[in-house]
Amino acid sequence: MATAYANTYNLKLSFTTWVCPEWTVAAIVDGMQTYGYDGVELRIGKGHLHGVELDSPPDYLAQVRKQFDDANLAVSCVATSFTFSSPDVTERQKTIAGVKQCLRMADAIGAPYVRVFGGDIPPGLEATGVIDYIAESLEECTEFAEKEKIRAMILLETHGAFSHSKYTTEVMSQVYSPKLGVLWDILHPIRVLESVEDTYDAICDFVRHAHVHDCAFNEGRTKIVPCEPGEGFVPMAQIVDLLKSGNYRGYLSLEVLQANVDPDEVLPRYAKYLRNLIKPTVAE
Repeated sequence: MATAYANTYNLKLSFTTWVCPEWTVAAIVDGMQTYGYDGVELRIGKGHLHGVELDSPPDYLAQVRKQFDDANLAVSCVATSFTFSSPDVTERQKTIAGVKQCLRMADAIGAPYVRVFGGDIPPGLEATGVIDYIAESLEECTEFAEKEKIRAMILLETHGAFSHSKYTTEVMSQVYSPKLGVLWDILHPIRVLESVEDTYDAICDFVRHAHVHDCAFNEGRTKIVPCEPGEGFVPMAQIVDLLKSGNYRGYLSLEVLQANVDPDEVLPRYAKYLRNLIKPTVAE
């Protein structure tokens, strides 16, 4: 019987600068080329040495973009700490203003996405109302992006209360905009005891970017601890297969929870492991 090959999947590799907070842009480009990554996710607001921040001057942003463009590499996402769950309207308006500013900055460096958090449900408040005003805030941001013809879009991460897909999908049902999608951090829904199948079924239509990492439990299963990729409780192979089945064409972006990792150890290990999961299967 002739051998037929499955579709070639265009899944790309990325990493967040949590992996390498001490790397300059030049070092990041060198690391991407050395270890075979297609994109990098720039974390802002934490003093990472890439130097891209909301107050970066336009000439610096142009210089950063040129460094990546010249190397034929990409900024896969701009990762922020913005959350929308505060009951204080003034605080939410500050956040909205910050997201708008970040959308313009993302366009300047050629990043397609800006990551935000929904946040946690404040004590004493009903989830229903909190999700309503989070959705209203995100709607204001997406209306700005559409009106101003911003190329970048906003991604709501499965993190905090929004590790539960029911919260994420409720926001998506209230904000019907092509400028809002979901960043699937594969770890956090598992931590709140949601199955991978349930998470993917709920959010698959909205996923534009994915954070990947593996973790193990301590002996009492009360803490998570780092481990080698493929040796923890995160079913990495299953998740990649689900993304393939849905024709996902985005990045698998390596995230780390622990501080002070050695990027020259972590990056090659994950690149080798993820490439093995990505490669097309052979059908007889």
